[in-house]
Amino acid sequence: MKSTFLMCSICFLFAQAGSLLAADSTNAPPKGVHTVKAGAFKVEVKLSGAFGPAQSSPIKLRPKVWADLTVKSVAAHGAEVGKGSVLIEFETEKIDRRITDSKRSLEAARLDLALATAEHQFASKSADLDRASAQLAFKRLGEDLKHFQEHIKEFSVKSTHQSYSSYSNSLAYAEEELNQLKKMYEADDLTEETEEIIITRALNTVNRARFSLERAELTRLASLKFGLPREIEDRATAQVRSQISQERLKSTFETSTQRRQLSIQQKQVDFNKAVKSHAKLEADRQLLDVKASTNGVVYYGEFVNGLWTGRKHLNAKLRASGKVMPNEIFMTVVTPRPLIISGSVAEKDSRQINLGTRGWATPTAAPEQRIPVTVTAISRVPSAPGKFAVTLAATLGANHGYLAPGMGCAVKLGTYSKADALTVPSTALHYGADQKPYVIVVDGESTKNISVQLGRTSNGQTEITSGLKAGDPVKIN
Repeated sequence: MKSTFLMCSICFLFAQAGSLLAADSTNAPPKGVHTVKAGAFKVEVKLSGAFGPAQSSPIKLRPKVWADLTVKSVAAHGAEVGKGSVLIEFETEKIDRRITDSKRSLEAARLDLALATAEHQFASKSADLDRASAQLAFKRLGEDLKHFQEHIKEFSVKSTHQSYSSYSNSLAYAEEELNQLKKMYEADDLTEETEEIIITRALNTVNRARFSLERAELTRLASLKFGLPREIEDRATAQVRSQISQERLKSTFETSTQRRQLSIQQKQVDFNKAVKSHAKLEADRQLLDVKASTNGVVYYGEFVNGLWTGRKHLNAKLRASGKVMPNEIFMTVVTPRPLIISGSVAEKDSRQINLGTRGWATPTAAPEQRIPVTVTAISRVPSAPGKFAVTLAATLGANHGYLAPGMGCAVKLGTYSKADALTVPSTALHYGADQKPYVIVVDGESTKNISVQLGRTSNGQTEITSGLKAGDPVKIN
């Protein structure tokens, strides 16, 4: 009896279910037709992001001349440092020797410049004196030549003749005296021996006078024929030479002066180069004392657009005897708070967000947490093909102390929300020749094209702001 009742109940239930299914099948829209309904509609933009520092100090060296950046010691990755703390020490023995050599070169260049300047001043004064002396010598030689020709020459000729005449007279006097002695001795009572001595002495005197006269004759002839004419020639030649010397000094003075001035200018250039070179070395030496400019945490690598690169190859450089490259960001001192979020949105979503758009960030380390975020910056140009960079401010609470720069998160931004929006599948939209949108509304066995105004699109659904009402059946492709 009970079994019969149970079977009947079951049959009744199946019958009711069949009738309900038949009713639903009757009320369901035909295949390929969508009934427009009003309901909640949201547009959300999702992106992957990373927490980064709002404030950071990238560390890189920009040496002017020194390129050997060999590491001596370095702060560890993740180390907390204070302002003024030493971040990295470099080997300085080579650059210190180079600076010492540079100082000597600089001092040598300074002395060369000073010496060239002093020599130029001395040479200029000496040249002035040489020119004045040459002018004076030329003037004096001209005066001497004129005086010799006008006075000395005639007197010299006269003196030569007078000298010859004097010797001639001396000979005549000696001969006359000898003749007188001979006459006198013929009449006196002197002994022949005394007479002979006196006569011999007088004869010797005559011979000397005759010889002197011959020499005077030769001297007179030589003076008149050679001496005086040659002296005039020599004086004239000396005057010409003096004139040539004067002209040479005059013509070479400017050239010598310019050459010395060019030498000074070149030494000035060399000195200036030495000064600049030494200053660059000194500046590079100061760069090797790398200290933190603020309190923070040491990160090896850099943050690019808020994203930590975490360069692995820096581990081989940031160790003892490793080498850092000039103009390379090898370290960043990060201020742990506040944090920002950096990410990028697809090109199709770039127009959906604006400054001030709000949403939530879900940390990768704590998927159960939600952190309020606000868009603070959007790149105006693509940051990568099909991508636009986005920066968001994050509102952290006391329970977010575990977050550190470089950690990841997922971000969801609510760009639009409406509780009673009319939507259709995006596949229901068509565009006419005028490129205006329309939908195909099913009216019994016929259809008609209805122009519509479009709102937002999300997840394959498009909002209709005018042209349709709830309950309208539209064809979908």
